[in-house]
Amino acid sequence: MKTRIDARTLPRLQMIGMVCTVLFFSIVLGSYFLIEQKKQKERQLATLESEILAQQEALLASELDASISYIRYMRTRTEDVLKNESKHQVDQAWGFAQAIYTQQQGHMPDSEIRALIVEVLRKQRFFEGRGYIFIDDFQGLCILLPTAPHIEGKSLYDNQDDTGHYIMRGLIDAVSHPGKAGFSRYRWYPPGNTSQMSDKLAYVRLFEPFDWIIGAGDYLYRIENDLKEETLRRFRNFRFGDHGYIAVLDENGRTLSNPSLSALPDNEQVQKLRLNAVDHVMRTARKGGGVVDYPWFYPDGRGPVTKRVMVSVVPEWGWILVAGIYPDDLAPLLEQHRAVLEARWLSSFQTLLLTLVLASAGTVLVAIVYSHWLRGLFRNYQSDIDNQAQLLKENARELELAAQVFESATEGIIITDPDNRIVAVNPAFTDITGYQPEEAVGRDPSFMASGNHDVAFYQQMWLELLEYGAWQGEVWNRRKDGVLFPEWLSLSLVRSDDGRVKNYIATLADISLRKQNEDRLRYLAEYDSLTDLPNRRLLSDRCTQEILRSRHKECQLALLFVDLDRFKNVNDSLGHAMGDRLLCVVADRLKQCIREQDTVSRVGGDEFVILCPEVEHPDQVASIARRMLHDIRLPIELGDYNLTVTPSVGIAFFPGDGLDFDTLYRNADAALYHAKEQGRDQFQFFTSQMNQDVSQRLEMENALRQGIQRGELRLVYQPQYCIRTRRLRGAEALVRWQHPEQGLVRPDFFIPLAEETGLILSLGEWVLKEACRQGQVWIQQGMPDIDLAVNVSALQFRQGLVAQVREALRSTGYPADKLVLEMTESTLMADASQAVRILKELKALGVWISLDDFGTGYSSLAYLKRFPLDKLKIDRAFISDLPHDQDDVAITSSIVGLAHNLNLLTVAEGVETSDQLAFLADQGCQLAQGYLLDKPLWPEEMARRLQDACQSSKR
Repeated sequence: MKTRIDARTLPRLQMIGMVCTVLFFSIVLGSYFLIEQKKQKERQLATLESEILAQQEALLASELDASISYIRYMRTRTEDVLKNESKHQVDQAWGFAQAIYTQQQGHMPDSEIRALIVEVLRKQRFFEGRGYIFIDDFQGLCILLPTAPHIEGKSLYDNQDDTGHYIMRGLIDAVSHPGKAGFSRYRWYPPGNTSQMSDKLAYVRLFEPFDWIIGAGDYLYRIENDLKEETLRRFRNFRFGDHGYIAVLDENGRTLSNPSLSALPDNEQVQKLRLNAVDHVMRTARKGGGVVDYPWFYPDGRGPVTKRVMVSVVPEWGWILVAGIYPDDLAPLLEQHRAVLEARWLSSFQTLLLTLVLASAGTVLVAIVYSHWLRGLFRNYQSDIDNQAQLLKENARELELAAQVFESATEGIIITDPDNRIVAVNPAFTDITGYQPEEAVGRDPSFMASGNHDVAFYQQMWLELLEYGAWQGEVWNRRKDGVLFPEWLSLSLVRSDDGRVKNYIATLADISLRKQNEDRLRYLAEYDSLTDLPNRRLLSDRCTQEILRSRHKECQLALLFVDLDRFKNVNDSLGHAMGDRLLCVVADRLKQCIREQDTVSRVGGDEFVILCPEVEHPDQVASIARRMLHDIRLPIELGDYNLTVTPSVGIAFFPGDGLDFDTLYRNADAALYHAKEQGRDQFQFFTSQMNQDVSQRLEMENALRQGIQRGELRLVYQPQYCIRTRRLRGAEALVRWQHPEQGLVRPDFFIPLAEETGLILSLGEWVLKEACRQGQVWIQQGMPDIDLAVNVSALQFRQGLVAQVREALRSTGYPADKLVLEMTESTLMADASQAVRILKELKALGVWISLDDFGTGYSSLAYLKRFPLDKLKIDRAFISDLPHDQDDVAITSSIVGLAHNLNLLTVAEGVETSDQLAFLADQGCQLAQGYLLDKPLWPEEMARRLQDACQSSKR
């Protein structure tokens, strides 16, 4: 039977369908939620079990972390234990020696007292019989060595360990300060091993009656073994939780500590399980640690049961720590939680069932009411449909007219929806952009974006469009073939009656031809048509911008006015066409002479102006001007003619010669005419003082170059003295320039000049050879051995320093171990990796390396450790205000302490007062130089100092 559908029967059918649908989905959803709740209960149980295991594993991790922290704490005590015990034994031996000396002085000869003390201390033992007392003197002579009596009486002054460290000299340095006692670290062969040295730490104390060094020490690894035993005893007695303990294995799988083994019988089952457990633990340890399960026994012997352990590696001692739990202990707790979850699930089931019944009943009631309301709504809807059909016929005629306008418009039109998706484009859009309608509809118009506009541009465009309802402006877009083009874009929006946006409408017109015409007119207005160089107008704009930038950066800029000498003769004799060709060649040469940021312009006829921004010194501009003079005067071939022209150049600077373009232009022009008055083919600065300064600098550069060749350089030597003994220990070679006319030139003038001009290479090579030659002369004259320090510049360090040093030592015969090369931190840190390589090559030659002006540069402790240094030189900036400036006190003390810990000698420069010297002595600084001790001396004066030192040592 066919069902009749009308406004009366449709709501009834809809009500029946709705009720059936709701009942069906209620049953489906109820079943789904019941199944999901059951699954959720199982997931909660699984999650709970995982959380409990995770908590137990976290407990294990915490216990292992605490144990590892304890091990590392014990390991850090190694050196403290050795230091304290060594100091106690040495102080006790020193007390015995002092008591014997006090009792026997005056009753026995000194030689017998010495022998008595030696025999008393010979039998003293400690460190479980390993430790002993040794005695040496300041000459490196061994007085007492119980483990090797045959060495007693022999000199150990030059003994070195496998790092090159002088052992005896380190012991002497440890007592060579006001405290007269200290620690010394070195390496030596342990008992039973003559092939490999081990770290050893000794404490020494000065016994002043005989100038003895009494000391004792031990190998660090032996003290560490004692601490390992103490740690294992602690682990054997440690427990956590009900059955928790920590087992310890070594890296070979040998059990060092396991409290549970004592409660287990020694049978085959236990042995198999033990081997299996060790295998699991070792495999986990090789992976870096983690969690692993294996069968094992409870500590009281019950089992075997599954045990979960956490393995952690202690690489410092080669130990493997194992801490575990027994998952069977968690079963009662899990059952308790399972019962709680079952009760919750039953309650949720009852609640869900009641909710579904009530929801179904409510749905049927709502459906009946809704059906009656929908019936009246359908009657009204049918009436509205009839009215709208008539209205649509009228609108269709209007839309047909609008479509004709849309299709025939010469400007491109785009219509988008509220989400800015294209819904329609006209044929003119396709003609302009190349995109067919099917390629554009549905896309955001941004797919044509050129990338020339930033985000801020589009944000401002949308802001104005939404605020005012319209926007128009110039936009660059991209055609389908990838070509960028400018367009004039007009945007408007269409809103509905309630104010919401319905559509966006864009009209666009291609303005490429108009832009090309504008660019051509702009080029003709700003560039010279003959040379394609900027004209005076564009030069003025750029100069004004650079003046603002220079004023902001507080730097200079220069304007160079260039005019070709007697150019009129070329035009008069060869014609203007040949003159134009000559001007183009000159323009190209000028562009080759300038920097990237400079501007060359032609301001008329044969006149050119060069703008040079960011000028640091007039010499930079003078260098550019000299290059122009050189390049322009080179022969120019034009057809059958070989022409030579010369320029004259006038130079003016901002801000000294003018604060605006017109003033600078006028003053540079005035300087140009001054250059022509002086004979042409030259450059002149606007002020006579600038001319004088540049000339003087060029004169001094040539004089220095000739002075190096003529032998006008001299070396002076500033002595370096041992602070403790006041003995002459070395000297620093300093260069002086004896100018034949100006006399002695200040080093702070000609050294920077040499570095800027590259003369520092030849100057530095001369200083190195001359210092080595003079040092060898003093050695041949029988003078005392001293170290000679030579400064190395950054450029010299990077360019063949190793070869220079090797050649200087070979040609002069000067001993390499008496030569000290001083270089600054900035020199080494410019390329740290290359510096390490060069320093190692220098050390291979046997010379000493000193870090000059330490603390004023990078002061990188990471690289200080990598550089193979011998000395640290404290800069005079930290010495001048000692001991009154607390900052200098702190810095100097830190530098001396750092050098002492790194086994480096410290040299203080610029010492001028007794208070400074006393403070440095208290801090343990070894060497000093300065006017308090001695001024820089000429070679003859230095020779007399060496003679005085030689006679003083004999007395």
